[in-house]
Amino acid sequence: MEQQNTNIADAAKKRPGFLKVLCILSFIGIGFAVIGGIYNLLTFQTAIEGLRMASAFLGDVGESFDKFIQWGTTVYIINIVAALLCLVGVYMMWNLKKTGFYIYLIGEIAPAIASFALIGGFGPFGTMAMVAGLIFPIAFIIMYGLNLKHMA
Repeated sequence: MEQQNTNIADAAKKRPGFLKVLCILSFIGIGFAVIGGIYNLLTFQTAIEGLRMASAFLGDVGESFDKFIQWGTTVYIINIVAALLCLVGVYMMWNLKKTGFYIYLIGEIAPAIASFALIGGFGPFGTMAMVAGLIFPIAFIIMYGLNLKHMA
C-alpha cells in the first residue's frame, strides 16, 4: 500500500503544470461532450421534427438531411463512445502513460471521420463547421504531443 502511495506522489511531482492544465481542461470538456451527446441522443426525434418544419420553409435541403436522419443516432452514439475513449486517454496521460495519448487521438479523430463517412458534407457551411469543430481537438492533440516526452 505504501509503495502505491509513493508512486502516486512521484507521478504528481513529475507531472508538468502544462500537462496538468491540459488534462483538467480535457476532463471538463469531455464531461460537457458526454452530457451533450446524451442530450442530443435523447432529443434527436424532436430535433428531426424541427428540421423538417424548417425545411418546409427552406425547400429541398438535400441528401445530407436524409443521411442525417438515417445516421444521426449512430453518429451521436459514436460521439459519446469517443468522448469516453478520450476520458480513458486523458486519465492515462494524467498518470503519465504515453499510451493514453494514442487512445485520446483515436477518440478525438473518430467522430469526425465517422460523421463524414456516414453523413457526408453539409455543403459549404457544414464543411466550415466541421473544420471549425476540429480546431480545438487538433490544438489539444498538438499540445498533448508536446508533453509526450514527460510520459512513459
